[in-house]
Amino acid sequence: MTLRYEANPPKITPDNTHVKNLDRFVERLALVSDKCDGIHITENVLGFNRVSPILAGHYLCKAVPDVLMTLTIRVRDKNISDIDEFVQKAIGEKFSGMLAVAGDSAPNSPDSGQIPSGVIRHLRKNNINEKLKLYLSMPANPNYTKMTSKIRARPHGFMTQVVQNGSQVKDMIANLADFDIIPIVLYPSPKNQKAASFLNIDMSQYIDDFASFVDKIHEMTGDVLLTSPGDYAGLYEFLSSHRY
Repeated sequence: MTLRYEANPPKITPDNTHVKNLDRFVERLALVSDKCDGIHITENVLGFNRVSPILAGHYLCKAVPDVLMTLTIRVRDKNISDIDEFVQKAIGEKFSGMLAVAGDSAPNSPDSGQIPSGVIRHLRKNNINEKLKLYLSMPANPNYTKMTSKIRARPHGFMTQVVQNGSQVKDMIANLADFDIIPIVLYPSPKNQKAASFLNIDMSQYIDDFASFVDKIHEMTGDVLLTSPGDYAGLYEFLSSHRY
C-alpha cells in the first residue's frame, strides 16, 4: 500500500533565486519522504516556468537514495524527440512512474499537438512501460464513454483529479477494473481554500475526519496521492501521525 505526497517545484525567476528555492524544496521533500511512501513531482502543468521535476528528483535521490519517485510530464509543448529525451532522463534518475498530461497553454510556447494518450501509445510501442509505469489522468466524475482513447492506450493506471468522496473512487474501480487507480486528495486546510475553489472542491465533505477519509480510499485502491499546495506544514503534521 502506498501513500504519496504531491510536490510542485519552485518557479523559475529572473533573478535566479530558484536555485536557492530548489535547495529548500529538496530539503522539504527529504523530510516529508520519511513520513510517507513516495513523492510525486509535477511539471509546469499550469504553464508557469518551474524547475524541472527531473532536476528536483536528481537532488532528492541524492538526499534520500531509496526514495520512491513518480513525476508528471507535460506534453503540450514537447515534440516526440523531446518526450523521448525526458523519459530517458526520468528512467536514469530512477523514477518509477510517470503521469502524462497535456498541460495548460502557456504564453510564448507553441503547441506541439501531442496528446497524452498518443504519447502513452508511443512509449508502450517502444517498451518504456517495462521500465516506467505509465499513467494517464482522469476526471473525478468521468464519462467513461469519452475515455475510449485513454483506455485503448493501455496505461498502467490512472491518476485522478482531486476527489472529495468515496463513491467517486468506488465508481472508478468498478468501471476500470483492469487499471491501477491513484486518487488525488486535497488536504483540508484554510490555506488550501484557494486551490479548493479553483478545483471546485468542497472540503467540508471530509474535513471533520480526514484520516478516516484517506483510510477509506486507501483501502479501496491501495494508493493515494495527497496534495496540499498552500499548507506544507499541515500535511506534514498529518503524515507524521498517520503512517501505514
